[in-house]
Amino acid sequence: MGNPDRKSAHQPSKCVKEVACQEPKPLQAKSSLKEAGEKMRSLDTNRLPVASGDHLVGAVEGNYPERKAAGFGHDPETTLVRAIMVKKAYYCFENQSLDEAREIMCEHHLQYLPVVDENMRVMGIVALKDLAANKMPATKSRRQRSLRGGEANKD
Repeated sequence: MGNPDRKSAHQPSKCVKEVACQEPKPLQAKSSLKEAGEKMRSLDTNRLPVASGDHLVGAVEGNYPERKAAGFGHDPETTLVRAIMVKKAYYCFENQSLDEAREIMCEHHLQYLPVVDENMRVMGIVALKDLAANKMPATKSRRQRSLRGGEANKD
């Protein structure tokens, strides 16, 4: 009979919702570009998801979105994130495995990935550094099944 105190050699794969955090929250579509730039620099990232309420609608890209807007004559304090966001948002579903989320992030060079339910409601966010702590190698067949970037729903 096996020792019940020994851990099984084959542990079931964790799903994303087990490691997703509530912070950092996605940018809100109604936030100013000044707020967006400050948040992106504080997190040391050049891409953050954008939500309208709790639904994923896009992403903001670039290191200084407020400077980009100012270069086009827009006021970064009054111009909203929705004016410059891209509609293509990468995400994973809360029931996907950690290695599937890791593959999406590595494929698209993302540091943060929003976790959504079947209605595209943002349930949390995973960071690449958090997934690295739970590293498990992904197979090529999983990689091909896991890439789920797409156009997020509009407001």
